[in-house]
Amino acid sequence: MKKQNIAAGFLILIFISCEDFLSGPLLDQNPNEVDDVSVVSAEALLVGSQVTIYGVLEGYLNRAVSMVMQQMSGLQTDYYRDYNCDPIDVNTNGRWTAMYGTGGLVDLNTTQQVAEEQEKYVLLAISQMWEALLFSTAADIWGDIPYSQAANSDYPEPQFDSQQDVHQSMLNLLDEAIINFNNGQVFTLPTEYDFTYGANVEKWIAAAHTLKSRIYLNWAEVNSDYYQLALSEAEMGILDQSGLGDWKALHSAAIAERSVWFQFILSNTDYMGAGKLLVDMLERDNDSRLNIYFLGNGSSEIVGVSPGDSSQNASMLNITGHFGMSWQPEFISWYENSFIMAECYFMLGNEAQALSKLNETLEGIEQNWIGRGFANASIPRYENLNGEELFSAIMNEKYKALFLNIQSWSDWRRTEYPKFIDSDDNSTECGGTFDGLGVPRRLLYPEKEKASNPNCPQNDDIYDRLENDPS
Repeated sequence: MKKQNIAAGFLILIFISCEDFLSGPLLDQNPNEVDDVSVVSAEALLVGSQVTIYGVLEGYLNRAVSMVMQQMSGLQTDYYRDYNCDPIDVNTNGRWTAMYGTGGLVDLNTTQQVAEEQEKYVLLAISQMWEALLFSTAADIWGDIPYSQAANSDYPEPQFDSQQDVHQSMLNLLDEAIINFNNGQVFTLPTEYDFTYGANVEKWIAAAHTLKSRIYLNWAEVNSDYYQLALSEAEMGILDQSGLGDWKALHSAAIAERSVWFQFILSNTDYMGAGKLLVDMLERDNDSRLNIYFLGNGSSEIVGVSPGDSSQNASMLNITGHFGMSWQPEFISWYENSFIMAECYFMLGNEAQALSKLNETLEGIEQNWIGRGFANASIPRYENLNGEELFSAIMNEKYKALFLNIQSWSDWRRTEYPKFIDSDDNSTECGGTFDGLGVPRRLLYPEKEKASNPNCPQNDDIYDRLENDPS
């Protein structure tokens, strides 16, 4: 039964992955239109929502952020424009519609309504978790977004809530989810419909605390009191270094279940490659993840490209290895939780504990890679660091570890790490600027939202600062 549920859900994912080509029915819909999904069971809706959200968080939005953070480079077509800080707003149409339409908020709302009526509180909580992950991430990417009036037929032109209001709503939703997990349910648990933890309540509650910790941390630049809140949540978060408690996507070698990144690179081998900033950092630190992340260009050499480079011959994502068809990216992980703790220890004045947590985290990551078959995995350790050197080590190592994770953008906005400077001390920012002036700070609102919703801000810019990113 579970295999049938997965296969049916991933038929949707194949369609979603076609957003790479900027075509399909999703792009022709009003993103604020509400569909009738009342004839489908809450469990089936949860399956569809999970697959839809995979497409949102692993698809174009993820690729866009990986280029902003120069983990990956854009080499052809619109990806070249994106990488060189000249994006076009039509590229986010499909993912925006998916967030709010069928499979997105519409179905999440229906799932939660039906689950609550049927007293299926674990099912309700799982749906709330996906909603919190999706819309906290969306607010990280765009800032102000529709939420309180979204996916509601009474509001065909929903207002844009502030980034802070959206994140506070997600914190409240996570608190509700924790209560609902603890309530349990008399009905059979939705084990076969939960692709993440198989309805393991303990693991879901830990993930809820880590996601709360992330949200608090992303506001710590505005209010330093949030460091203590983030730490308190992280201490209740995902602590299992084996990775078995990580919140991952579900992918396999089956054609209908292959990872989104694998599908994209396989079909568009020359559209994206390695970013020089990340390549230089891994080479500088003699970090073996360089050859785990990327494939050499006909040799063992890994080549990265910066915005504005004349050469567009960058090494490819290693889809023949770890990032192959079965790769299951972590949305929320033990090592992100651990890096949060290290940063909080530092900011709260306990540098010794911060350094210890940093090295403990790096040891755990190295052992994870060895356990995956990379027997020679080697990741640096640090000693006798303090002050800014220690802080930079924490954030740079988190940047390397959160490869292809959208959270890396929020980390940079909050801390200004990594610095966009290559191994030759040249700026890798667009325009060759320094101090982050040439690094985008948000994505453009989608063209269709601007056209269909008069409440959508017009003439927005990729360098506009978000509410939790003050100048």
